[in-house]
Amino acid sequence: MKLSACLAQSLALVPSLALAMVPSLALAQPAPAPAPSPAPAPAPTGDKTDAKQLMASGLKLYAAKDYLGALAVFKEAYDRFPSSKILLNIGTTLKALGRDAEAANTYQRFLDAADADASKKGAVEKELTELDAKLAIVEIKASLADAELQIGDEQPHPASELTKYRVEPGKVTVHVHKTHFQPYEKTLDVVAGQTTSLSVDLVAVAETTPVAPAGVGTPTTNGITAVAPPAAPPSKFGAMAFAHVDFKYKGGAGVVGATMQLATGLQAEAAAILGPSVGAYIGARYALLTGSLHPMLAAGVPLFVSSGARIGVRGAGGIQYDLTPHLALVGELGVEHMFNPQANIAGTLFIPAIGALGRL
Repeated sequence: MKLSACLAQSLALVPSLALAMVPSLALAQPAPAPAPSPAPAPAPTGDKTDAKQLMASGLKLYAAKDYLGALAVFKEAYDRFPSSKILLNIGTTLKALGRDAEAANTYQRFLDAADADASKKGAVEKELTELDAKLAIVEIKASLADAELQIGDEQPHPASELTKYRVEPGKVTVHVHKTHFQPYEKTLDVVAGQTTSLSVDLVAVAETTPVAPAGVGTPTTNGITAVAPPAAPPSKFGAMAFAHVDFKYKGGAGVVGATMQLATGLQAEAAAILGPSVGAYIGARYALLTGSLHPMLAAGVPLFVSSGARIGVRGAGGIQYDLTPHLALVGELGVEHMFNPQANIAGTLFIPAIGALGRL
């Protein structure tokens, strides 16, 4: 009998914890309390007890289709008590959210876990097979147990956590950091349904002797400068500053505000419009390719006050040049259409812009 069918039968006996099922893999439930015995076993640790309570809460949220809430609760439960059963819940919830690559990587962690339930491995492997048809696989080949690995813009994690990563098809950048070794970076162009192998050979940094400041009487042994540790990846939050130019009416405005990265290449923007008229702008920006110089698209909604409130839409395309991981220059050609233009002002205008994007 399939794993999902068995669990569906048991859930019929517990209506308060009924939950939606994925086609071939069900969420794990907290283990039932042990039957009474003359010599009871020691009580579970506080962390395990807390994890069981969180699991029950997560299952209720999942059943109510609050997948983001369920995911947060399941992750907290795993932090309290890292059991492979909870990884199943995390993976299934990620899949319900459409985050297939993260779901597949979590399922792989379950299969690699020492405490993985052998009876569920078949269902997990079947689920992975279906996901692998639309994902690309990056297989890291190296001895990196104590290194730190980052795939794309995800959070860095120990390289030993996984050696086979599922990613969305396209370009993806692999970063590897290890103390006393030079940072490693490689950009791959990966294809759905295919595995790309990557051998990582880290180069050790030569040991250095600090140079004493001049005049303190301490002799120096060499003049080698210590190598600075690798910089931390940029934050998701940043700032923007653009100048929008209106050639038709020989005017313009500044757009200054904040940004937040939502996913790889995609960021949201909220800014103030400063010029002859003041207002606000809300929009988004998407990088079409990776690399230091790449095309991008932008869209948003400008709202400003000029003889009354004016609202419109803006679409633009252009080029972004990343000077550093924290600073980029942007030039774009845009068109703005106002739904209620001011008298004697055209409703649709060509408005190019130039500016900069910064990330903390």
